[in-house]
Amino acid sequence: MSGRQNIVVVGGSYVGKLTALSHLFAFPRIGVIPSFEHKAFIPYGSAYFKAVDGDVLPDSLSGRPSSAIRIHRGAVTSVEPTRVILEDGNSIPYEFLVMATGTGRLEAMDKKTGTQIARLAQGRVQKANRIVVVGGGAYGVQVATDIKTYPPTKDKHITLVHSRDRLMNRFGPELHDVVMERCHELGIDVILGNRLVVPHAGFPDDEEEFDVQLSGGGSVKAKMVLTTGNAAPLSSPLGSLAPESIDPITKYIKVKPTLQIDSAIPYDNVFAVGDVADTGAHKAARPGGAQAAIVARNIGKLIRAKLKQGHPKANGGLNGSLPNGSDRIDELDAYKPDVPSIHMSLGLDKGVIFQNSGLDGEGGPIIRHEESKTQDLAALMSYSRWWKMRAEGVEDYFS
Repeated sequence: MSGRQNIVVVGGSYVGKLTALSHLFAFPRIGVIPSFEHKAFIPYGSAYFKAVDGDVLPDSLSGRPSSAIRIHRGAVTSVEPTRVILEDGNSIPYEFLVMATGTGRLEAMDKKTGTQIARLAQGRVQKANRIVVVGGGAYGVQVATDIKTYPPTKDKHITLVHSRDRLMNRFGPELHDVVMERCHELGIDVILGNRLVVPHAGFPDDEEEFDVQLSGGGSVKAKMVLTTGNAAPLSSPLGSLAPESIDPITKYIKVKPTLQIDSAIPYDNVFAVGDVADTGAHKAARPGGAQAAIVARNIGKLIRAKLKQGHPKANGGLNGSLPNGSDRIDELDAYKPDVPSIHMSLGLDKGVIFQNSGLDGEGGPIIRHEESKTQDLAALMSYSRWWKMRAEGVEDYFS
């Protein structure tokens, strides 16, 4: 049997998109600050995977690991036991499948659409003198603090509305205290434990001031409402293969500790990682990277077992047993969620690195404050490093 196995990964980098790596960490900022939105969508250049080649491989490109990698731009609409089906009707076969689709818009967003949306948001922020930001997670906090520290918009009146009793509620209460102090410093009004009542026709978009009703009573004045609600898990393609592996309420993909999907019919060659997977970890790039490393090791173990036993369609289960029970493979690695942590900006000039107390409650949180003295907006947007890593040699940021 050949050792070459087709491994299909659905989704690019830390979320799945069609045509480019979307630098999500910059998304709150490009909705406020103009002239950088086109750099938030980074193409997969020819050198994207060259890091896997190392320094000891032959000069021939055909002999390098990167030569076995193909990037296919398109949306997967359904998954079958041996192939994924694309929206254009074509299919890609697989021996192993990794769902890394993340969370986001249910409809695909390419670079052109994404930049247009960012520019529309920038224009509305520039015109509105009273803005209500909905959602006290990282996105909402970063948008609110960016508006109040970007010179052309710093005089806007900002109200931040959050349905929970504290901001950044997925983390320890100490982070709430840090963020509240920063909001107070910048003059941002914060309303907790309340929701906006969304009119049937939506919020006005005619630049006239209007009242925004609150679910707990009362209202706030606004000329613009900026919502930053939770993104939807992009798990629907897996529903055609294993619908029971998708949580009916949250829509996250249920996984075993080995990150194989948890389904009635064992599909031990199908994995899910990152934000789309219900791993128990907080949704961030760092846990996703750790999960991807475990999946890579587990796929390697399963491939070696298939080669050793000569079972062309054998897939190892959680305990590593082969279908005929005659032998065992190496135990597959299990993922254990790490302590939730986040690195977030609190405006253009400040930020914080926060890590919860240990999983056993010991050790206390880690809090590190950051300050930036630079006035260089390009440096603050932090695109250069990502373009160098993901699209080395590409200078046309508009493509």
